[in-house]
Amino acid sequence: MCELTSEELWLVIRLYAFALSPVFLGLYYLIKKNISYNTALILCSTFFICAAGFELWLTYGLFDGLPVSERRSEALNCAIPQDLNWVLNSLGDVFIVWIGLFLVKKIFNKTIDQFKKWNWSVFLVLLVWFVAQNIYVEVFIYHLQLGSSGDLSWGPLMPFGSYFNPTLFEISGRPVTFQSQLTWVLMTPIIYFLTLYFNNKNTNSNV
Repeated sequence: MCELTSEELWLVIRLYAFALSPVFLGLYYLIKKNISYNTALILCSTFFICAAGFELWLTYGLFDGLPVSERRSEALNCAIPQDLNWVLNSLGDVFIVWIGLFLVKKIFNKTIDQFKKWNWSVFLVLLVWFVAQNIYVEVFIYHLQLGSSGDLSWGPLMPFGSYFNPTLFEISGRPVTFQSQLTWVLMTPIIYFLTLYFNNKNTNSNV
């Protein structure tokens, strides 16, 4: 219907699957009453932080950038409407954070209380996970729509915008750029502080 290439179709399938995963998982855990109040607060907050911090800016090219509709093919614009793009991406970001919290719990479950006070080991696990997944996303999922370094809008969590966005390295001939990775470097302390805040505020319910 949208005349997608095979590569574009695979991108669309992965995007929708990843974006809808936290929705279905959240509903499942809510029905089972198996998700803590803290986790729900963190995930909801993540959606709005990501939307306001970079997804809306990137989608609409709000400040010295091109909207996503001008950075990708018409087939992708058909399959992923611009007005839905930031919602799907923000939901995908929520899933990334959810996985990060799960990894921390599994790794440190029997050694420390991960979300009571700052711990550099916990921070490092979150940082490595956030950056690693973002490298994968930039190289293998969004290389068809990120555009060149001069196309991306400034955003609160993309403080250098398109003005300073060098290529750090390449994988399979596809660039990994400074600005795209900086976003999740900045997100790491934000998410960690947010988790510590909610966990200590609601001491009867752990993440």
